[in-house]
Amino acid sequence: MKTIVAYILGFSVTFTVIAGGMYFLSEKYPWMFGQSDAQTVKNAADSAAVPSSGGLIGLSGAGAGTGSPGGENQTILTLRKILAAKNDTISVRDDSIRALNQSISQLQTKTSDANGMIAQLQSEVHSWKSKKKADLASAYNDMDPAAAAKIMANLDDSDIIFILSTIQKKQAGKILGDLDPTRAARLMMSLNSTQ
Repeated sequence: MKTIVAYILGFSVTFTVIAGGMYFLSEKYPWMFGQSDAQTVKNAADSAAVPSSGGLIGLSGAGAGTGSPGGENQTILTLRKILAAKNDTISVRDDSIRALNQSISQLQTKTSDANGMIAQLQSEVHSWKSKKKADLASAYNDMDPAAAAKIMANLDDSDIIFILSTIQKKQAGKILGDLDPTRAARLMMSLNSTQ
């Protein structure tokens, strides 16, 4: 008798576990049990994370997903709401992209303005340096040629060429006569090529 009770108890427990497992699987994987497409869509809509206020209509209503016209309409409404939420998300992203493109355009304009200002300042610095060199050259024009040659011996060739090209030719000739002959020849060749 104990054996029969043990068999009955074992059968009951086994049946309950198997039936519970089948119910769980039918809810989790409806396609395994041949549920209709409407039921599958309903279950997918139930598990979709869609922001809403107060929940989606038709997910828990009677007849939803049972294959009846009312259930299919509710499923379509649910899918439309999911689509509308996704479209809103896309719209927000598009607005963000537009705002970023405007910021990029403004930054490019500012960069272009800054580059223009840099070019203007560089031009002013160049003209200021040229004016200072011209003032310096006029000082060499009035200087003793031997003293000017001693000073120029310590300058770069490009500076000497600039000075010699801006002073009077007679004074430039006297200064070149007092410079090292090799350097004077090189400077004369450079002077001829710049004129």
